[in-house]
Amino acid sequence: MSGPAAGPAPGADTVTDAFSGTGPVAGPLAQAYGRWALTSVEVGAARRMVPSAPDPADWSDPKVGWGLVLPDAPGLDPDALARAEDAEPPLRRLLAARRGRVLRYRAGSGYADWTLRDLAGGGDLLTAASPAGSGPLELPMYLLIHGTPEQIPWQVQYALNPVRHVGRLDLTGEPLARYVDALLDGWSGSAVRYEAPVVWSVDLGEGPQDITTLMRDAVGAPLYALLAADPDMPAAVFVDGSATGADGAALGEALASARPALAVTTSHGLTGPVDDPVRLREGLGLPVGQDRTPVRPQDLLAGWQPDGAVWVARACCSAGSDSPSAYHGLFEPGSPVDRTLDGVAGSGAAVAPLPRALLGAERPARAFVGQVEPAFDWTMSFPPNRQRLTSQLVEAALYRGLCLGLPVGLAMAPYYEPVGSLLLQYARAAGVYGTSVREAARTALDLALYSKVTAYDRAATVILGDPTAALRLPGR
Repeated sequence: MSGPAAGPAPGADTVTDAFSGTGPVAGPLAQAYGRWALTSVEVGAARRMVPSAPDPADWSDPKVGWGLVLPDAPGLDPDALARAEDAEPPLRRLLAARRGRVLRYRAGSGYADWTLRDLAGGGDLLTAASPAGSGPLELPMYLLIHGTPEQIPWQVQYALNPVRHVGRLDLTGEPLARYVDALLDGWSGSAVRYEAPVVWSVDLGEGPQDITTLMRDAVGAPLYALLAADPDMPAAVFVDGSATGADGAALGEALASARPALAVTTSHGLTGPVDDPVRLREGLGLPVGQDRTPVRPQDLLAGWQPDGAVWVARACCSAGSDSPSAYHGLFEPGSPVDRTLDGVAGSGAAVAPLPRALLGAERPARAFVGQVEPAFDWTMSFPPNRQRLTSQLVEAALYRGLCLGLPVGLAMAPYYEPVGSLLLQYARAAGVYGTSVREAARTALDLALYSKVTAYDRAATVILGDPTAALRLPGR
């Protein structure tokens, strides 16, 4: 005797409790109803009802975006400017490969000292508050400036650093082509070793008037401690000027033998002779070794190639010079610091020779991070209590950012975060100074000075090279 049917027979009407407005709704099962019956049950499956945030490391996402900032080019029509027809072929190849946005630097607009013109989008961008992305009138999060600091001033990069990830290339011809080729290829043939970072710290040990000890203690030594304790970096190298000869020969030997993916140097930067602008510019910002001899790029490149390394240099003018100096009038006229500032400014606004040599080398570096103008101890140590202030560079930006594979622009973002707060603090202190008397006025003035110098010092730590460049992590 057969039992009841297990379910409705194909072809038979299936009744529902739906009502069409004129009668109940019923109908036969599909002949291939088994396909639906055997599909996984999705009762209670998670469904996101809010938009997902873009990955800040994914510059190719239109919500993030990558753009090329070029000088304005009089004589070209807007369409030609928007297509970068005046740019060198390597830049046009990069732009096409990345489908990037072209922005034009223009000085002296009606409402600002400068603006970035979005010709394809049809207007100027108020940079700090512009929406992020690669659409019309949006300012991409990743920006590559191409041009000298005379064509596109350093101040543009300073202003953008706290709100975007910005790099600069001041290369032309074959050096530019080599860099762009390596960038587009992702440094695929690079032989650098993630496991063998190099830290080189000069320590002249000359007391409170010498900054090299502080740089070694606040940047070089703590960074090396983090790297050496990391199991992925068992071959980390520390050329420690407090214990050994941190000169140019020692740096060259360490680079050649370790082939580091990351090289970090702390030292004085060369800023002389101040009475010879040509020679000053030729040696501007070169790291000065323990033997007080500058380390010249041609000596390093004779036995080593950057080959996709990232170099971070904490030294005066390691990235370049500006003219006029942002610190003009801060120091007593005729003092050694004042004469040095005037001498460096007199040589003009420029990118320093070491990063130019590394980024344009036969096997180019990925990026260079350094400072325009002097490096001050106030960014590393707060004067009233000597609290160390380098964790945002050492730990957040370099160790937990760059060494985790973040693009160098994104990795450096924590270092720029305090700039806005420092400028607000400066404005507040300056206002208090204007309405205070005696001791309160002096305290407010000192705080205004500290805040302004420290904000400049951080904003003027710049990236040279494309801000999307990232270290390749082990196993990738």
